[in-house]
Amino acid sequence: MGWFDRGRVREQEMLELLQTVGRLNRDNERLRQELTEVQELVRHQDTDLALLLGGAAVLLPGLEGGELARRLLELCFRPMDLASFYVAMVDFPEDQLRFVLYHEGGRLRNHPPRRYSAQPGLTGKAIQGGQPLYIRSMEDAEAAGAIFTEAEKLSGLIPSSWYGVPFGIRPQYCGLVSFQSFQRDAFPEGRRRIMDALVTVFSLAYPWPVRPLEGP
Repeated sequence: MGWFDRGRVREQEMLELLQTVGRLNRDNERLRQELTEVQELVRHQDTDLALLLGGAAVLLPGLEGGELARRLLELCFRPMDLASFYVAMVDFPEDQLRFVLYHEGGRLRNHPPRRYSAQPGLTGKAIQGGQPLYIRSMEDAEAAGAIFTEAEKLSGLIPSSWYGVPFGIRPQYCGLVSFQSFQRDAFPEGRRRIMDALVTVFSLAYPWPVRPLEGP
Protein backbone atom coordinates (compact mmCIF):
# COMPACT_ATOMS: atom_id res chain seq x y z
CA MET A 1 0.00 0.00 0.00
CA GLY A 2 1.40 3.35 -1.02
CA TRP A 3 1.64 6.55 1.01
CA PHE A 4 -1.41 8.05 -0.70
CA ASP A 5 -3.43 4.89 -0.09
CA ARG A 6 -2.53 4.92 3.61
CA GLY A 7 -3.51 8.58 3.74
CA ARG A 8 -6.90 7.90 2.20
CA VAL A 9 -7.52 5.02 4.66
CA ARG A 10 -6.54 7.26 7.56
CA GLU A 11 -8.79 10.02 6.29
CA GLN A 12 -11.72 7.57 5.97
CA GLU A 13 -11.11 6.27 9.50
CA MET A 14 -11.10 9.83 10.89
CA LEU A 15 -14.31 10.62 8.98
CA GLU A 16 -16.03 7.52 10.38
CA LEU A 17 -14.77 8.38 13.88
CA LEU A 18 -16.16 11.91 13.61
CA GLN A 19 -19.50 10.56 12.39
CA THR A 20 -19.61 8.14 15.35
CA VAL A 21 -18.79 10.95 17.80
CA GLY A 22 -21.50 13.11 16.26
CA ARG A 23 -24.05 10.31 16.51
CA LEU A 24 -23.12 9.63 20.14
CA ASN A 25 -23.43 13.33 20.96
CA ARG A 26 -26.89 13.45 19.40
CA ASP A 27 -27.96 10.31 21.28
CA ASN A 28 -26.59 11.78 24.50
CA GLU A 29 -28.50 15.04 23.98
CA ARG A 30 -31.70 13.12 23.23
CA LEU A 31 -31.31 11.02 26.39
CA ARG A 32 -30.56 14.14 28.42
CA GLN A 33 -33.73 15.79 27.10
CA GLU A 34 -35.79 12.69 27.87
CA LEU A 35 -34.36 12.60 31.40
CA THR A 36 -35.19 16.28 31.89
CA GLU A 37 -38.77 15.66 30.73
CA VAL A 38 -39.14 12.71 33.11
CA GLN A 39 -37.75 14.77 36.00
CA GLU A 40 -40.17 17.60 35.17
CA LEU A 41 -43.08 15.15 35.01
CA VAL A 42 -42.16 13.69 38.40
CA ARG A 43 -41.82 17.19 39.86
CA HIS A 44 -45.29 18.13 38.62
CA GLN A 45 -46.74 14.88 39.96
CA ASP A 46 -45.16 15.53 43.36
CA THR A 47 -46.60 19.05 43.35
CA ASP A 48 -50.05 17.80 42.36
CA LEU A 49 -50.00 15.13 45.08
CA ALA A 50 -48.96 17.73 47.66
CA LEU A 51 -51.83 20.00 46.55
CA LEU A 52 -54.42 17.22 46.85
CA LEU A 53 -53.14 16.08 50.24
CA GLY A 54 -52.97 19.69 51.38
CA GLY A 55 -56.53 20.29 50.25
CA ALA A 56 -57.80 17.30 52.22
CA ALA A 57 -55.88 18.53 55.29
CA VAL A 58 -56.93 22.21 55.36
CA LEU A 59 -60.35 22.40 53.66
CA LEU A 60 -62.29 21.18 56.65
CA PRO A 61 -66.07 21.14 57.19
CA GLY A 62 -67.19 23.56 59.87
CA LEU A 63 -65.01 26.44 58.73
CA GLU A 64 -66.55 29.72 57.59
CA GLY A 65 -66.77 30.20 53.81
CA GLY A 66 -64.29 33.06 53.68
CA GLU A 67 -61.76 31.08 55.70
CA LEU A 68 -62.13 28.08 53.39
CA ALA A 69 -61.56 30.37 50.40
CA ARG A 70 -58.48 31.89 52.05
CA ARG A 71 -57.04 28.44 52.73
CA LEU A 72 -57.62 27.34 49.14
CA LEU A 73 -55.89 30.52 47.94
CA GLU A 74 -52.85 29.94 50.17
CA LEU A 75 -52.68 26.29 49.13
CA CYS A 76 -52.57 26.79 45.37
CA PHE A 77 -51.52 30.38 44.58
CA ARG A 78 -47.74 29.92 44.46
CA PRO A 79 -47.53 26.29 43.28
CA MET A 80 -49.84 27.12 40.36
CA ASP A 81 -48.16 30.48 39.66
CA LEU A 82 -51.49 32.29 39.68
CA ALA A 83 -52.03 35.96 38.91
CA SER A 84 -55.54 36.24 40.38
CA PHE A 85 -58.00 34.06 42.24
CA TYR A 86 -61.54 34.45 43.47
CA VAL A 87 -64.51 32.60 44.90
CA ALA A 88 -67.93 33.91 43.85
CA MET A 89 -71.46 32.97 44.91
CA VAL A 90 -74.76 33.70 43.17
CA ASP A 91 -77.89 34.49 45.17
CA PHE A 92 -80.51 33.86 42.50
CA PRO A 93 -83.55 35.23 44.41
CA GLU A 94 -81.65 38.47 45.09
CA ASP A 95 -80.05 38.48 41.61
CA GLN A 96 -76.66 39.13 43.18
CA LEU A 97 -73.18 37.87 42.34
CA ARG A 98 -71.10 38.23 45.50
CA PHE A 99 -67.40 37.58 46.03
CA VAL A 100 -66.47 35.54 49.08
CA LEU A 101 -62.79 36.28 48.39
CA TYR A 102 -61.04 38.22 45.62
CA HIS A 103 -57.25 38.23 45.24
CA GLU A 104 -55.83 40.48 42.55
CA GLY A 105 -52.64 42.45 42.01
CA GLY A 106 -50.84 40.64 44.80
CA ARG A 107 -53.37 41.36 47.53
CA LEU A 108 -56.89 40.72 48.74
CA ARG A 109 -59.47 43.24 47.56
CA ASN A 110 -63.03 44.10 48.54
CA HIS A 111 -64.72 43.42 45.24
CA PRO A 112 -68.28 44.83 45.14
CA PRO A 113 -71.25 42.61 44.26
CA ARG A 114 -73.12 43.12 41.01
CA ARG A 115 -76.42 42.19 39.43
CA TYR A 116 -76.00 38.68 38.15
CA SER A 117 -78.55 38.91 35.33
CA ALA A 118 -77.04 42.17 34.01
CA GLN A 119 -73.34 41.21 34.23
CA PRO A 120 -72.86 37.45 34.41
CA GLY A 121 -69.40 37.56 32.77
CA LEU A 122 -67.31 34.42 32.57
CA THR A 123 -68.48 33.43 36.04
CA GLY A 124 -72.10 33.33 34.96
CA LYS A 125 -71.22 31.59 31.71
CA ALA A 126 -69.53 28.73 33.60
CA ILE A 127 -72.26 28.46 36.25
CA GLN A 128 -75.02 28.46 33.64
CA GLY A 129 -73.14 25.86 31.60
CA GLY A 130 -72.75 23.65 34.66
CA GLN A 131 -69.16 22.68 33.83
CA PRO A 132 -65.65 24.12 34.07
CA LEU A 133 -64.78 26.82 31.56
CA TYR A 134 -61.23 27.27 30.25
CA ILE A 135 -60.20 30.50 28.52
CA ARG A 136 -56.72 30.32 26.99
CA SER A 137 -56.05 33.96 26.05
CA MET A 138 -57.17 37.52 26.73
CA GLU A 139 -58.66 37.69 23.24
CA ASP A 140 -60.75 34.60 23.96
CA ALA A 141 -61.81 36.12 27.28
CA GLU A 142 -63.06 39.30 25.62
CA ALA A 143 -64.94 37.29 22.99
CA ALA A 144 -66.56 35.16 25.74
CA GLY A 145 -67.87 38.22 27.62
CA ALA A 146 -65.25 38.73 30.33
CA ILE A 147 -65.72 41.67 32.69
CA PHE A 148 -62.43 43.33 33.65
CA THR A 149 -62.01 45.02 37.03
CA GLU A 150 -61.01 48.66 37.40
CA ALA A 151 -57.61 47.59 38.76
CA GLU A 152 -57.01 45.49 35.65
CA LYS A 153 -58.07 48.32 33.35
CA LEU A 154 -55.87 50.89 35.12
CA SER A 155 -52.78 48.68 35.39
CA GLY A 156 -53.15 46.82 32.10
CA LEU A 157 -52.17 43.66 33.99
CA ILE A 158 -54.96 41.46 32.70
CA PRO A 159 -54.60 37.67 33.06
CA SER A 160 -54.47 35.73 29.81
CA SER A 161 -55.61 32.33 31.11
CA TRP A 162 -58.84 31.92 33.08
CA TYR A 163 -60.21 28.66 34.47
CA GLY A 164 -63.51 28.70 36.33
CA VAL A 165 -64.87 25.67 38.17
CA PRO A 166 -68.53 25.87 39.24
CA PHE A 167 -69.70 24.21 42.43
CA GLY A 168 -72.88 23.94 44.46
CA ILE A 169 -75.60 21.69 45.83
CA ARG A 170 -76.68 19.51 42.95
CA PRO A 171 -78.44 19.87 40.66
CA GLN A 172 -77.97 23.64 40.96
CA TYR A 173 -74.56 25.28 40.71
CA CYS A 174 -74.41 28.62 42.49
CA GLY A 175 -70.70 29.19 43.16
CA LEU A 176 -67.45 29.34 41.22
CA VAL A 177 -63.73 29.23 41.92
CA SER A 178 -61.62 31.12 39.37
CA PHE A 179 -57.91 30.44 38.74
CA GLN A 180 -56.07 32.96 36.54
CA SER A 181 -52.58 33.33 35.09
CA PHE A 182 -50.71 35.98 33.12
CA GLN A 183 -49.39 33.22 30.82
CA ARG A 184 -51.33 32.20 27.72
CA ASP A 185 -52.77 28.69 27.85
CA ALA A 186 -51.24 28.25 31.30
CA PHE A 187 -53.31 25.34 32.59
CA PRO A 188 -52.79 21.97 30.83
CA GLU A 189 -55.38 19.24 31.20
CA GLY A 190 -53.56 17.53 34.08
CA ARG A 191 -53.40 20.75 36.08
CA ARG A 192 -57.08 21.46 35.40
CA ARG A 193 -58.00 18.03 36.80
CA ILE A 194 -56.18 18.93 40.02
CA MET A 195 -58.11 22.22 40.18
CA ASP A 196 -61.38 20.32 39.66
CA ALA A 197 -60.52 17.96 42.54
CA LEU A 198 -59.59 20.82 44.88
CA VAL A 199 -62.86 22.61 44.15
CA THR A 200 -64.76 19.39 44.85
CA VAL A 201 -63.12 19.14 48.29
CA PHE A 202 -63.80 22.86 48.83
CA SER A 203 -67.47 22.43 47.92
CA LEU A 204 -67.93 19.45 50.25
CA ALA A 205 -66.60 21.54 53.14
CA TYR A 206 -68.46 24.75 52.26
CA PRO A 207 -71.09 25.89 54.82
CA TRP A 208 -74.18 25.99 52.65
CA PRO A 209 -77.02 28.22 53.87
CA VAL A 210 -80.27 26.81 55.24
CA ARG A 211 -82.09 28.58 52.42
CA PRO A 212 -80.61 27.25 49.14
CA LEU A 213 -79.41 29.84 46.67
CA GLU A 214 -81.69 28.18 44.18
CA GLY A 215 -81.95 29.25 40.59
CA PRO A 216 -85.03 30.40 38.71
